[in-house]
Amino acid sequence: MSEDNPFPPQQFSFADSLAEQAKLIQELSARLQEKEKQLAALSNQKWLFDELTYKLQETESQWQAACGQVQTQRQLLDELTTACQYVEIKLTAALLHSRQTIAQNIVKTHIVAGMALGFIPLPVMDMVASSAVQANLLRNLCTHYTVDFDEHVSRCVLSSMLRGALPVLMVLGLSSLVKIIPGFGTLGGGISMTLLVGATVYASGQVFIRHFEAGGSLQNFNSLHWQAFFQQQFEEGKAFIKANRIKD
Repeated sequence: MSEDNPFPPQQFSFADSLAEQAKLIQELSARLQEKEKQLAALSNQKWLFDELTYKLQETESQWQAACGQVQTQRQLLDELTTACQYVEIKLTAALLHSRQTIAQNIVKTHIVAGMALGFIPLPVMDMVASSAVQANLLRNLCTHYTVDFDEHVSRCVLSSMLRGALPVLMVLGLSSLVKIIPGFGTLGGGISMTLLVGATVYASGQVFIRHFEAGGSLQNFNSLHWQAFFQQQFEEGKAFIKANRIKD
């Protein structure tokens, strides 16, 4: 062994050890930097996750607010729909009431005309005049209810309805014939015809108003169907006239 380098193996081993440690330190430093990068990336990802969570919560709040607004609008729409239906019903009722009021005024006008003709002193002529009043009444009611009017059909309808009320026709005929008797007969027959003609016009008017209100026409008028109602309205018409409810 040389005197100049008494421990050469130990020196070489120590140097290698230092080099090995330095290399290990470099590796650890590199790994530490890599972990720091990963940690930084993870921190960025957490920030992004928090941001997404916040956006999601904000979106959910907006959606709930929108749902509440939709619910409010739906409730408002329901209320408006109900209000519109109520107004429509009121308007329809007012229209029907107005239409029926006008129709009743038409009937009242013809009742007054028929009663006036009842004082015609000539027998039978008063009944002819009464038929003309009823024909004119039917024409005006058809115009009011926008129902097609036909002269021939209207005469058939009126004749069939009055034939179905034979007691009424008999009373009318007798009251008209009484006028043959001078003096009291003419006066009494006139008064009787006034009441009976007015009641007949009243009953006819009520029948056709009810028929036209139901959507009927002259072509589908069934006199048999209306006989009982006509008789009822005839009695009501007499009471109506006797109570002096006819006004000019």
